[in-house]
Amino acid sequence: MIAGKARLSLRDGSRVDVIYQFAGEYDDRRVGYLLFDTTRYDDGQFCHRLMLDCEDGASVVLAVMNRSDRHLAVHGRVLAIAAE
Repeated sequence: MIAGKARLSLRDGSRVDVIYQFAGEYDDRRVGYLLFDTTRYDDGQFCHRLMLDCEDGASVVLAVMNRSDRHLAVHGRVLAIAAE
């Protein structure tokens, strides 16, 4: 499991601090959960491509597969990883 902190960019331009839990690294694909209070945001914020900027420098483009009050289930692809 890959876990860490990140900032999620929403459709309206706002950014949300989240904790992510991805099942693993499969090439450039990621599947897992973003943990945060989703009730503070309108459902329309999650109905298109989202960008996740991880604290380790990776940027992941995401699609939401499922939603609860406390998490988003997501599938995504890594666009870039910061050079070390």
